[in-house]
Amino acid sequence: MNRKNLQLTKSPVKANAADQLKKTGLAVEYFPAFEQKTHEFHTHNFVEMLFVINGTFRHVTADRTVDETAGGLTILNYNQFHTLKTPNGPVELMNVYWDLKKQPVPDLPDPLAARLQDLIPIHPMLGHRLNRIRRLHVPDPGRFTQILHLLHREQQASSQGSEAAIETLFRLVLIELCRIAPAGLNPPENEINPRMETVRLYLETHFAEPIRLDTLCELSNLRQANLCRQFKAYTGLSTGNYLKQRRLAAALQKLRTTSDKILTICHDCGFSDISNFNRTFRSAFSTPPSEYRRQNHPPV
Repeated sequence: MNRKNLQLTKSPVKANAADQLKKTGLAVEYFPAFEQKTHEFHTHNFVEMLFVINGTFRHVTADRTVDETAGGLTILNYNQFHTLKTPNGPVELMNVYWDLKKQPVPDLPDPLAARLQDLIPIHPMLGHRLNRIRRLHVPDPGRFTQILHLLHREQQASSQGSEAAIETLFRLVLIELCRIAPAGLNPPENEINPRMETVRLYLETHFAEPIRLDTLCELSNLRQANLCRQFKAYTGLSTGNYLKQRRLAAALQKLRTTSDKILTICHDCGFSDISNFNRTFRSAFSTPPSEYRRQNHPPV
């Protein structure tokens, strides 16, 4: 399905949730009996987590259709065209909306922090074809539903301590997601290109090292032109841009969570020199690394 052919409607986020999202960067909506008979495509400039409590529905995105069932959780990362249809009747849903520009990423213990980055890129510029939509199955949906309802009630109540409770509950939501998510990206089996997955995994694990295109050709047993064409079709990025994105993601994480010197981060993340790092970082995120750290690193 071509995005150019999608007819968009207004965002379905209700006014109360939209106001909460605008103020704090986080909002929860509960739909006890959501029903929609026609496709109404829409998109968000924030992350949407859609959790099915009861029932089934058809989820249509720009390039695939999936039947979602109870216990299923879909993460839509930044500006993803999608729509829901309920051919089997009403469905009970809980949606979480997260604007990472306003609601900071909470600190999580390793290895959950790295897993969260796989699930939800810290910045829209770190998105690609394989991580734009992630699907998980929650093994204990009752427990997860309770956590979401508690979060929803705290947002509705706005009583003493609500801000602290919301922060704690949202952190717990993310911990639960990371616990059930497999390590690393796991494309659907019917979409895996074994040669390109070998190349992608090599880039993921060796991003801090100098990497030559010849090495990737040897790994995939393909000539350069064929490798570049297949990798772009598989990930939506060239090998060079995928590598740059992976290095930037690692740099963002270190700037947020460590006190390492920026020069150290530059070399640890595979950039050739500090000038190149500063230029690449500013081009991607419209701010230098030092300013990003000032805005996002918690005070010691």
